[in-house]
Amino acid sequence: MRIDRLEVATSTDTMEMRLHPRITVITGLGQLEREALTAEVATALSNGRPGLNVEVLEDSGRILLVNRPIDGPTQVLDALNGEDVTSQFQSASGVASITGSLGLRQNDVRTFLRLGARNMQADERDNELIQRLGRLDQDRLWAAALTLAEVEVEVANQSGEPTTSGSYEAYVDAIEDCHLAVERANERIENTRAALTATSAALALLAFIALFILHPLAAVPFLLGSIACAGVGFWNYKQLEKATAAEVQILNQAGLESYFNLQLAQVEALTAMPENRSGVIKLHEIHRYAKECWQELVGVVPLEWAAAHRREIEAAARGRFRGAASITDPAEMVDQIHRHLDRAGSHLGESLPAILDDPFPILDDFDVAAVLSMVTDHAHIGQVLIMTDDVRVTGWADQLTERFAAAVLQLGDGSRPAPRSDTAELPSWASEQTVHAHTWG
Repeated sequence: MRIDRLEVATSTDTMEMRLHPRITVITGLGQLEREALTAEVATALSNGRPGLNVEVLEDSGRILLVNRPIDGPTQVLDALNGEDVTSQFQSASGVASITGSLGLRQNDVRTFLRLGARNMQADERDNELIQRLGRLDQDRLWAAALTLAEVEVEVANQSGEPTTSGSYEAYVDAIEDCHLAVERANERIENTRAALTATSAALALLAFIALFILHPLAAVPFLLGSIACAGVGFWNYKQLEKATAAEVQILNQAGLESYFNLQLAQVEALTAMPENRSGVIKLHEIHRYAKECWQELVGVVPLEWAAAHRREIEAAARGRFRGAASITDPAEMVDQIHRHLDRAGSHLGESLPAILDDPFPILDDFDVAAVLSMVTDHAHIGQVLIMTDDVRVTGWADQLTERFAAAVLQLGDGSRPAPRSDTAELPSWASEQTVHAHTWG
């Protein structure tokens, strides 16, 4: 599957970026901008957000248009005949997702697509969670997981088909993600509040003592430490406010007043059939109890995430989990790139774009040549997006553009000389784009 066009639509404007079907080299972006672009690509191929549209070419040759109107449901169309094929890509919650139809969870899409020398914040959070769950009693952990999973399967079996009257159905996954972020922010505040307060008070007291007994300058380190503790607490509260605002926004879009209203609507859907009402209510109570037991053991960790990372968690319990640490060994990086391209090309039965987020600084010229050879070979079966300013890579890409076998997109500050190009409108994370004309080549 290859992305041909990525489009961001607002109520007043439409911005788009076109990618080469084989190799696209993107220059001029910093680390944060590269992460933002990765998130856009991952979101476009998964559950998406209103206004984020994408045109993709399947390995079979079918062209799909994934349209996400600002004020309507997602629609997937066969570009050749205009047929609505949304049902082929709908998840259990009723949300259309390209990667979801391939069995890839929404939270895992970005990690599956991207490989870089440095980890993103999401990778680091996953490492911390894996290490924390690895310290728990594994028999108890997976017994609780199995119990909750069995109850959820039974709930799904007895609930029947989802009702079509509720306008909130398309937003359930997004609401759950936002609510999870709020719970994590609350948990972080509760876990650190007492320690930060005590530490800040102790440092302030030491600063006061140093001021009068030693020298005014001796109080400065303690005073700065106290201010830093207060700053961490303030940052935690700002993160909670940000997560709460995001939850309120998605709830408003779904026509709900609060997360509690979503739970009530789901319970009403479960009990809609009178003949099943009594049994479903009892099952719902069992489900609530199983979920409370799970959360008491692990905290705010989704069952699906734990199940997807079971191998890593069990490795951490045995002290054998390395984590997705930053790669510093050139040989390991070359090997990782090879495996990443192979996974993106064949592991799901349909290829997905492989994103290389500037893995080249630790590689010498010989290793770079080997990686670019891999990319050239892989481009025959799958699409590759390379984000870098490495002149060895951009020079190689410029040569390919002369044969229409690649495209170079210049985003950001435009520090690189602009070659022959067609200019297109840009998404919000870019200020300039230069695109080489491209065909299949």
